[in-house]
Amino acid sequence: MQIERIFYPVETLGFGKRIGIWTIGCPHACLNCSNPELWEENRDKDLPMSIIFQMLRSIHQPIDGVTITGGEPFQQVDELAELVSFIHEEITDDILIYSGYTLRQLKSWKNENVNRILNTISVLIDGKYIEEKNDNKPLRGSANQKVHILNEKYRERYELLLKGKRSVQTVFFHDNVIAIGIPMKHTKQRLAEQLSHYGVQIKQNLENI
Repeated sequence: MQIERIFYPVETLGFGKRIGIWTIGCPHACLNCSNPELWEENRDKDLPMSIIFQMLRSIHQPIDGVTITGGEPFQQVDELAELVSFIHEEITDDILIYSGYTLRQLKSWKNENVNRILNTISVLIDGKYIEEKNDNKPLRGSANQKVHILNEKYRERYELLLKGKRSVQTVFFHDNVIAIGIPMKHTKQRLAEQLSHYGVQIKQNLENI
């Protein structure tokens, strides 16, 4: 499965301290996408599922959930089904997936693995990101996207999150600054403008979900 990164703890893309998994490959090409570097497939980052499972097992701190984003996770639907099944059995049953496809579109595929995934995860946040509809609300990027709570066990915690505010974690990794979370509208532009006053030029080194 083509994976860009696995990070813990993620505290901005769901409830509590979570494992974040970023997949590679996305057909949606949303304007002002936070992660355009994850659009193109990259065979050099294709990991055996056994290695991914080993990496997840190596995290021994308390895990409140797992968030899978990208890229487009359903672009690798067979591997995603295997990953979700493993996480549910060995890590946690609070699994949140971000997808540019709507729930209706996914169901229309009539794909057995898609159905397995939807019957297993706790939350699906669906729909393409639309810049003009970015209303700075928590969890989702734009107002057209919907937060589908698929596991009633977790309804209360996610409805509470939806009443809160957006937040972003900033992580320094080698020469990159990784902002984990959903950025406020025009965040990159404003940051670039502010840093330019200090002679710092932003290229392609700011990443979000």
